[in-house]
Amino acid sequence: MITNPFPESKLIWTALLSGGSGAAIATGLFNLYGKSWLENRFARSLEEAKSELLVLSTRRLKLHDKEFEVFPLIWNSLNQAVSSLDVAVISFRMIPNFYKLKDAALDEWLNNSGLSASERKYFTEQSDKGKAYGEILDRRDVAKAIEDFASFHKLLLNNRIFLSPDIKHKLDKIDSSIRSSLTSKRMDFEGYSNSKKFLLESVDILTNKVKPLMEEIELLVQAKLFPER
Repeated sequence: MITNPFPESKLIWTALLSGGSGAAIATGLFNLYGKSWLENRFARSLEEAKSELLVLSTRRLKLHDKEFEVFPLIWNSLNQAVSSLDVAVISFRMIPNFYKLKDAALDEWLNNSGLSASERKYFTEQSDKGKAYGEILDRRDVAKAIEDFASFHKLLLNNRIFLSPDIKHKLDKIDSSIRSSLTSKRMDFEGYSNSKKFLLESVDILTNKVKPLMEEIELLVQAKLFPER
């Protein structure tokens, strides 16, 4: 005859079927096995609970550590993206007065301008050299803003799983706002409107959405890195 290795289970089941309470079950177990058995069972359950809590705590700490790891990377990339956008949208340049330059002086300027072969060709073919040079600089600035935004966007996508919900929400918002401002700037640069509608829209998004969000994100990150005690 096979002996039940867990006779207490039969006791518990019988007690439950007869409508026994938790206290009645505990009393029955105590009578069957004594105080030491109950203490060992409770101690084992307590250790198992502690072990589970330790695993969860370790996972949480690892996530926090990873979040602190990616904060500087994301912030630096975001700062670069916003700086490049600022240059592309709100730029004040010193454009030489090309009308006053004689051929020799213009050739000397070109040789020291740093223009690529395609940029130099475009510049020399245009009658309004000041406008042509401004367009070249605009194209460069927009290309740099697109490149820096793409780097930030990719970094955010790759690491957003490690970010706490409040930080992630703000970063998603600024990601969308930078994209919108940059899109409007490109629409203006590529001549989709004779008015300055797209440029004004780009400036408005940069001033009233992107920059305030930068300040909010900075405060949130600082609060994470340097919590008040």
